[in-house]
This record gives sequence, C-alpha cells and structure tokens, in this order.
Amino acid sequence: MINIALQHVVSELNTYFGLRTGAAADSNVVAASLFDVDGNVNSAAQNKVVMSMVNLEQDAVYKPLESFRTLPDGSSERLKPEININLYILFIANLSSYFEAMKSLTNVISFFQLNPYFDYKSISGLENIRGRLSFELFSMTFEQQNNLWGVLGAKYMPSVVYKVGMLEVRDDQVEGIAPPVKEIHIEGEGV
Repeated sequence: MINIALQHVVSELNTYFGLRTGAAADSNVVAASLFDVDGNVNSAAQNKVVMSMVNLEQDAVYKPLESFRTLPDGSSERLKPEININLYILFIANLSSYFEAMKSLTNVISFFQLNPYFDYKSISGLENIRGRLSFELFSMTFEQQNNLWGVLGAKYMPSVVYKVGMLEVRDDQVEGIAPPVKEIHIEGEGV
C-alpha cells in the first residue's frame, strides 16, 4: 500500500512539473535514495528531485480496537484492526544549479499547497479503501536536519519534509464470521 501511494505522488508531481517547466512528464521526480546499497552515488537520482521516505510512525490517536466488515448476506467478518501510519517524506533537489534547486523546491511546495490531500478513490489500487492521504509541511530544527543528513550519509542539499498521514495498513485475513441477526427475543415480556 505504501508503494502504491508513493508511486501515485511521484506520478502526480511529475505531471505538475511537466506543466510548470515544459519538461517530459516523467523526468523530474524520482522515488529513490541518494546512494545505492553499496554506498555509491545513485545515478538514477542525479539532476532530479528525489523523494525518499525517512521515517514511519504509527498514529496513536486513531487506534481502532476491533474491525468488522458486513457481507452482502448480512453476516459480518471479524478482522484485525488496521494500523494507521504516518510517513515522513523528504524531497531533495539534487540538481547542479542552486537556483534550479530552489525553483524545484518551490514547485514541490506549491504542488502540495494546491493538492494538500488525495482521496484513496482517486488512486488506482486503493480505490476500495475509505479515507485520504494528507500532506503537511514538516519543519525540522537545525539539529534534526543535521541528524537526518548524517544518517543519510550526505551533505545537506536543498530539501523539504512532508508528513503524510494517514495510511491504513491491513491484512484482510478473516478471524471469524458472525451470522446475521434475524430476530430478537426479549425475556420477561408479557409479565
């Protein structure tokens, strides 16, 4: 589910960049890291805006206890409750020109100002899930930025972080089925 959501964001951002810059609609933004698994510079991320997930947290506010799904015959399936998560997405302007990097960051920010959320029904592969992804600019302190770039193993580049909430992650394995209620008997009636 995370992959589907992030692929949709990259696709929409590339379309937006294409409209703003006239570049090909798939050539500006990539989902990647700055370095490959061997620690070498990732060539796919060169001269691009790089989108990279830098953190994932469980949303403690929305924590359902049980979950049921009603079937067409009126019976109910009991499922494990979904886990609601928030993602922290880093957009890095990995461009050789500093001013082009600033322009690209402005485009990322203006894109999310224009599109602060995406309904799941508009995302192919998630259309059967209720809810939406919301994007909120996440400001980090200088210390947090220093720590983040240290973990990434890179020197600071122009970038912006967005908190993406809330994705619902669920395994649809059924734990039990309850038959439909067809009648109700009240004890002590007529006394």
